[in-house]
Amino acid sequence: MNQNRRPHFVDYFVSKTIKPDDPIKVIFETIDFSFIHNLVKDKYKNHRLGRQGYNPVSLFKALLLIYLGYASSERDLARKLKDMPKLSYLCGFRFGNTPEHNTFHYFRKRLGKETFMDIMTNIIAQTICIIEDKKLHVSIDSTHIETPFRKDIEAKWGRKTKDFKFFGYKVHLSIINTDIPIPVSIEITPGNRNDSPVFIPLLENTKKSVEGKKKITHVLGDRIYDSTSNITYSMNDHIIPIIPENKRHRENAIRRGDIYIEDGHFKCKAGKELLYWGYERKRNRYKFRCPLVRKKETCLFKNECWKTKYGPVFYLKEDNNNQERMRVIRSGKSFQRIYKERTKIERLFSVLKSRHRLSDVRYKGIEQMSIHAILSVCAYTLRANAGMQRDTGLLPV
Repeated sequence: MNQNRRPHFVDYFVSKTIKPDDPIKVIFETIDFSFIHNLVKDKYKNHRLGRQGYNPVSLFKALLLIYLGYASSERDLARKLKDMPKLSYLCGFRFGNTPEHNTFHYFRKRLGKETFMDIMTNIIAQTICIIEDKKLHVSIDSTHIETPFRKDIEAKWGRKTKDFKFFGYKVHLSIINTDIPIPVSIEITPGNRNDSPVFIPLLENTKKSVEGKKKITHVLGDRIYDSTSNITYSMNDHIIPIIPENKRHRENAIRRGDIYIEDGHFKCKAGKELLYWGYERKRNRYKFRCPLVRKKETCLFKNECWKTKYGPVFYLKEDNNNQERMRVIRSGKSFQRIYKERTKIERLFSVLKSRHRLSDVRYKGIEQMSIHAILSVCAYTLRANAGMQRDTGLLPV
C-alpha cells in the first residue's frame, strides 16, 4: 500500500494549470480522506511480497470520477487517467504511473462491501458536522434498480405498483431533510423484499451517525412503513413518526366492521364463528379464518368473501397507546406540513439515478450492487458537502 507518491516533474507543471475553482479540486479538498488508510491497512498485510501497490486513497478518488460523471466505466477511467494528467494528478497518481482498468476491479474486491460502507459513513460524518440545525427531520424510502443480467441469481422480481414489475434490487435510504438533503444510511435488498422491515435498521444507523452532534425529532415515511413495530421503535426513542395510516395493515378488523363479538366469540358478517389460527409474534397479531375451511356449509357471503382458494383471513392486533397517539399526531395541523418534506428523498433518488449512475448497472450480485450504490451516494455527498462549504454552483439539487 503506497501512501506517499514521488512527484514527477510533469506534476509540478500540471498543478500550475489547475484553477482554484476547478470542480474536482474543490470536491476532493472539502473532505479529509486520510482515514481510509486506517480502514484498509488490514487488507494490505501482504503487499510487501509483491510490487508496491497504488495508494488506496487515489484508487478510491479515481472510482468516484465515474460516479461524478467524468468517466463512463472502469476501462474508460483507466484510459482517461493515462491521457489526462489533470485527472491523475487530482487523484494523487504519479505522472506515467496510472492503474489499468482491472486494478479497480481487484480494489473493489479487496475492500468489500463493509469497508466501502465504513468509508461512506466517515464521509457522511464529516458532512453532518457542517449542518447548523440541532434538531433534524429524517426521511426513509426506497427505489428500485433494474438489472439487465437475467442470470443474476441474487436479483429478484419485485413490484412497484399493480401494473409495474421489475427484475433487480431495491435501494433503501435514510436522509436528513436539510436544504441540500444528506444521505445517512443505506441498505440494498433483492427486489422482492418488503420495505417495512428495513425501517428500523435504517433509523438505528441514522441515530448512530448523528449521535452526540444532533437530535432526530421526526422520521418521515410513506404508508408502507406503518407497522406496530416501526411506530413503537420510533416513539420509544422520542422520535415522532410522520407516517400516514395504512388501513389495509393497521386497521382493526372489528373497528373496520368485518367481524364482531357475540357471547365471547368472534363472528363474521354471516354470523358464523371464526376459527382461531394462531398468534404471529413478529407482527404482534392474532389470526382467524373462515369456518368454511373445515365445515362443508353454505354461506350467502361466500362469493363476496372467498376471493382466493385460501379463503378470508382476519387479524386482530394487540392494541396499545401508540396507536391512539398516532391518531392524535395524524390529526394535527403540522402533520401534513412536515410530511411534505418527504419529497426531498424522492428528488434525491432522481439525482442519484440521473447524475450519479445509480441506475447504470454493470455488476452482478448484491455485494457488488451494494458497492455500486455506496459509491453513487459518496459522489453525491461530496458534491453536497462542496455545495454547502463553498458557493461554487455545485449544488446537486
